[in-house]
Amino acid sequence: MDIFEIILGSYESFVIGVKCRFKNQQSKELELVQSFNDHVHQASIRSVSCSSKYMVSSSTDETIEVYNMVRRCHVHTILQHSGTVTSLAFTPDESHLISTSDDGSIAMFETGTWKLKKLWDKAHKGSAVSFLAVHPSGKLALSVGKDKTLRTWNLVKGRPAYTTNQSSMSSYYFFDNIIWSPAGQYYGLPLNTKLMIFNVETAGIAITIEDSYKIHGVTFIAEHLVCYGSENGSLHCYDIINKENIWEIKIGDTRVKCLIKVDNRLVTALSDGHVTVWELNGSKKPVESCSLFLDCRITCICNNSLRKSKMVKDESDEEPEVKNDIIVGVAIPDKTQILKRKLPINGVSNKQLKPSIKKKKSIPNNWKVSENV
Repeated sequence: MDIFEIILGSYESFVIGVKCRFKNQQSKELELVQSFNDHVHQASIRSVSCSSKYMVSSSTDETIEVYNMVRRCHVHTILQHSGTVTSLAFTPDESHLISTSDDGSIAMFETGTWKLKKLWDKAHKGSAVSFLAVHPSGKLALSVGKDKTLRTWNLVKGRPAYTTNQSSMSSYYFFDNIIWSPAGQYYGLPLNTKLMIFNVETAGIAITIEDSYKIHGVTFIAEHLVCYGSENGSLHCYDIINKENIWEIKIGDTRVKCLIKVDNRLVTALSDGHVTVWELNGSKKPVESCSLFLDCRITCICNNSLRKSKMVKDESDEEPEVKNDIIVGVAIPDKTQILKRKLPINGVSNKQLKPSIKKKKSIPNNWKVSENV
């Protein structure tokens, strides 16, 4: 029985699916199994994001690839940006997809048709946009860019609200990530060896967490508990209200690149390819449940909710026919990018995850999956 599925992006340009499931019906022991991998991108993956039906991935090859996770196939390519697509985010109601890019723009697409609905071509005064995160309410979003500013966007009216200059805090480094708490009361900004937590109500810094090593993956495991991974392979949990470090675990020798909370479990991904599921127990140290080694360098992670996918009316929902106005900004690509690539039931070995990103390969016709899908 499958519990959840996570989607990982890699430096080797693979998009990889990993399922967490019970080993058998009688056992409560969990295991991680690779469910698919796809090599549709031509360069390293920068971001992945999931709705209840779709999964999207972006890359330094300037494209956004769209997958139907109910039918398990690749369905579309968006060619809007002229630079690396740095982040992707669905709105909470899943009606729109928002993307950011090194070309300085933020774009909003309608889910399903993938038509461009809104474009801020100079969102950060022409500077590269590093990341965008949508508030859990869906009414606003925050973005950071290489102009060293934090910008708030009113998604109801579709316009920028206000700008905060962060140049004093990022003299030598740039903000490249934003993390919202589950209820949206706090948001975190990692900056080198610091993690700054802001309170939305007071519009000020609630606390600044300092570490001896550079901070990478960050996630909230509760409204007042933030968890982060550092360069030396350590995992930390910090209480924002009491302003104290609750626990610390050494989980590897390389950087903790990505963190994500799925139900009452925490999933960690080291940059060397080790993926681990931890059982959370309030403020106590988590217990390792299962792990898997992927022979690739992981860059990003998201959760594909299997429960939500089963609730979607998949059999009756046909993908809209691809037309010239659906792929935004350029002429329609060749047929290998347009045709839906169905999922054959084939085994997948780790040896398939080793091509160099410098080697240009044609887009494969099939999305290879394991028999566990």
